[in-house]
Amino acid sequence: MLCAIAKIDSGSTERLAKLRRVANDFGIFPRELHGHITLATYTGEDEAGFIASCKAILSGYQKFTVRYEKVEIWASVPESESIIVAAPQREPVMAAMQKEIARTWAADLNEWTQADVWRPHTTLLYAPGADLAAIAAAMQREFAPFTAQVDRIEFSRVNGEIKTIDFSELN
Repeated sequence: MLCAIAKIDSGSTERLAKLRRVANDFGIFPRELHGHITLATYTGEDEAGFIASCKAILSGYQKFTVRYEKVEIWASVPESESIIVAAPQREPVMAAMQKEIARTWAADLNEWTQADVWRPHTTLLYAPGADLAAIAAAMQREFAPFTAQVDRIEFSRVNGEIKTIDFSELN
């Protein structure tokens, strides 16, 4: 799987990482936060074609901001798949970008990044068996809405390999 992700600035990533460390008080020690919002998760075979297509799509866009408004639990069935997220507003630029990628590659995207299903977020915690309600409430008490800058897109493989594309390279 190859993910196209919108990377948030380092100050905002640290702000979310600090919020994520609230889980330490509950005996949960998450790994380092890679501050991003997933735009698309590609599951097809033509990764080079996907990257080239995304570069062409993204060339019509500039840096943009996102406003994180809340921390919430996204419940799932089974419950062990539930997560705590920092949820930004659905910014028009990011939504248009994601929609264009999703429409172009619909047959090869996972179910969560399809155009009509996608919900922008940064995952703060995935901890099966943890009391997510208590942890999310503690995070919410520490949270204040803020604006983050997105100035690059990365293509990241689930195995950790990353290719970065700065918007200045596209225009």
